[in-house]
Amino acid sequence: MNKIGLYEAKTKLSALVAEIEASGEKVLLTRHGKVVAELSPVSVMNAPTRGALKSANFSISENFDTTEVGFEDFFAEKAEVSLVAEEQECYDNK
Repeated sequence: MNKIGLYEAKTKLSALVAEIEASGEKVLLTRHGKVVAELSPVSVMNAPTRGALKSANFSISENFDTTEVGFEDFFAEKAEVSLVAEEQECYDNK
């Protein structure tokens, strides 16, 4: 790893970036001999897969939109809701 002063890095930034691209090594930036920052090449990251519907392996079942048996209770009339003790006290005092 190379060490370079901030003033020199500022005046030669383009050349410094080109050197980092070419060598792939990190460069430490110093101020008064103390390391204060680090320049490093960008690490290649794999982008997350987006648009799963575009995948060659994606398929939808033939009966995807058919109604299922067993969900009737979700669509029934609302059952009586029980109140929490604190809410019940509020209604009793009114």
